[in-house]
Amino acid sequence: MEAGHDTIAAIATPLGVGGIGVVRVSGPDAVAVAHRVFIRPGGLPLTRLQSHHVYHGFVVDEQGERIDEALLCVMRQPHSYTREDVAEISCHGGVMTTQRVLETVLAQGVRVAEPGEFTRRAFLNGRLDLTQAEAVIDLINARTQASHRAAINQLDGALSRRLRAIREELIQVSVYLEAGIDFPEEDLQLVSEAVLCERLRGVATQLEALSASFARGRLLRDGMAVAVVGRPNVGKSSLLNALLGRDRAIVSPQPGTTRDTIEEELSIDGVLIRLTDTAGLHTAADLIEQEGMRRARIVVERAELLIVVLDGNAALTADDLLVLTETAEAPRLLVRNKCDLPMSWTVADLASSGALEPVLDVSALRQHGLHELEQTIVRQVLGNEPLSQDEVLLTRARHHQSIISALENIRTVRHGLQHEMPLECVALNVSEALQNIADVLGESVAGEVLDRIFHQFCVGK
Repeated sequence: MEAGHDTIAAIATPLGVGGIGVVRVSGPDAVAVAHRVFIRPGGLPLTRLQSHHVYHGFVVDEQGERIDEALLCVMRQPHSYTREDVAEISCHGGVMTTQRVLETVLAQGVRVAEPGEFTRRAFLNGRLDLTQAEAVIDLINARTQASHRAAINQLDGALSRRLRAIREELIQVSVYLEAGIDFPEEDLQLVSEAVLCERLRGVATQLEALSASFARGRLLRDGMAVAVVGRPNVGKSSLLNALLGRDRAIVSPQPGTTRDTIEEELSIDGVLIRLTDTAGLHTAADLIEQEGMRRARIVVERAELLIVVLDGNAALTADDLLVLTETAEAPRLLVRNKCDLPMSWTVADLASSGALEPVLDVSALRQHGLHELEQTIVRQVLGNEPLSQDEVLLTRARHHQSIISALENIRTVRHGLQHEMPLECVALNVSEALQNIADVLGESVAGEVLDRIFHQFCVGK
């Protein structure tokens, strides 16, 4: 695949009022365009633009009218983001100013860049592989320290290096198999089937570890959907507010105050939690409450973790048992709220109803026990393994599916070698595993896949 041969431009900073706006130009005519639209103080034209130097001057239109005072930086290929000639004009922020600078550039025969086209050119020109290109958008969209760290790690090539090491192992296995296929009359056996199986076992172990990392990596990238559920008036909204550290949900002693779902995000130890407060689940309800309960049950079905809130200061009710029954099959944390007041039931009472999980005591009002609850939620995301600086994680379903396919092919190869299947069949599965890894790196991915990936980007990146 080759990058486009035309020159593109876009505003690379968010539209709106700001201190600075950047118009980025990339392609074979980028430097020539910079010469035509940028003049030095006093109206003198630029002579020779040196790479990676900053020039002060003015952007002017075709009639010579000044558009803005600005700074210009030219980065000559291949030492630029796209590995093409790039010019970046830093002007004053603001919708009108940046738009006029862009229009002045476009008047020179440059076209507007499509979403993600600068990064796409970086990928097509070999500056980034596809996992690193995808990490760019993850870095832009990162909302927590953990997701930011995971994106930086991938952008730095941690996943790419791991996959290339695995690929090298598979290439060596393929060489041995092909030698046996091409020279059968020589009885050429560079290594035994047992040795090949052992090498493939090591490859499978690495692929299994990568595949297993997807659950953790996806949650770090997208966050965990957590729903707060319980019967009315147990303190669900108070707990939501306490976790958020602000009054987001209305709190009232009147049962049924929460009639609809309330969604908020918070970061706990750098992990994104998408928290939803739901209407109380109970048996008797008016039509509005019934609709709220219907929406609550939809949230419960989609949530990856439930915080089941029970009132420790009141006896367990039929509605409490209803909630416990409806959530029994889901991943959940049991929380006994109002622990600052006398407790009206014990954990043994709860166990008799079939709820055998540990119970966390909290007081949403006094903010007791919140830290332990937060740490328990984080453990649901990360397990007992803290985040490490150099951890390699799969964060995208596309990567995960390709790794699973590669792993299945490796298992087929091992089975074939152990049962003396024809080497041609075995070698075919090795080739398919290599193709699976190439798909992750973007070395043989279809154009429509690239379109889908890069259209997730903003214009200008």
